[in-house]
Amino acid sequence: MDWIFYSLIAVCSLGVSMSLYKMPTFRGYSSLHSTFWTNLFSLIFSIIIFIIFAVSGDSITNISFYGLLWGVFFALTMAQQKVLLKRIETNTLLPITSSLGNILTVFLGIILFSESISLLGYFAITLIIISTFLYNRKDGGLVLDANSLTLGIGIIVTSTITKVIQKFGATHDSIVHFSFFQYLGASLCALFLIYVFEKNSLKQIFDIRQTCKMSLTISCFSTIGGYSLLKALSSGPLSGVYAIQPSYLIITAIMGVILYKEKLTKYKICLILLTILGVILIKIR
Repeated sequence: MDWIFYSLIAVCSLGVSMSLYKMPTFRGYSSLHSTFWTNLFSLIFSIIIFIIFAVSGDSITNISFYGLLWGVFFALTMAQQKVLLKRIETNTLLPITSSLGNILTVFLGIILFSESISLLGYFAITLIIISTFLYNRKDGGLVLDANSLTLGIGIIVTSTITKVIQKFGATHDSIVHFSFFQYLGASLCALFLIYVFEKNSLKQIFDIRQTCKMSLTISCFSTIGGYSLLKALSSGPLSGVYAIQPSYLIITAIMGVILYKEKLTKYKICLILLTILGVILIKIR
């Protein structure tokens, strides 16, 4: 199938998945516990996919360090998002972090992959910065306070690193092999974060009656979206794949209104569309 088809599946699945990130903390559950179980369920799904689709030469005994490293940064990103989404609406946080993360990805592409950027690309970056700044304004101040700003920067950095690692993994490893190790790494990292920051709750980690359904639902969409994105990256250009991905912001904005009764004003809609336009223009050569 064409890489565009897989990219569109990834957009829809990851958009729903990221919208559901807020649900555990929205209901007062531990974001780290939810992160652990979400990735553990995804690991189970990836084992099933591995058994069905593994190609000759694939073996779980052969460690995919790309996958493990991706898992660590993905778990860090997910945990930070779930904490910050408890304070900030989905249709505010995700456009900010996604837009700035895409800008950082473009510059890393220039440095790591010798990609070039046109004058139109620089205009697009300026457009994204301005629209993101305006989106981050509230009553004359910033939506993100000092603590939230730290987490926001952390999300941008870790999510950008996952994109770079994912491209390497999709092109240097088989997708099913990489998928298994990426969720293994994410599960182990989440467990480590629980031990460090919520050690007292470690004994309750297997009491999943509260988070089981939600974590399972998130992992279903996350696994489908992650696998589709890898398929797109394995056969399509990095710039083309990530030119399509920003459109998931529309899905998260709509889901935020449906699930959390968030307000989506015309002003926010215009700024979301501007950030998406900016990211698309960056990819035009």
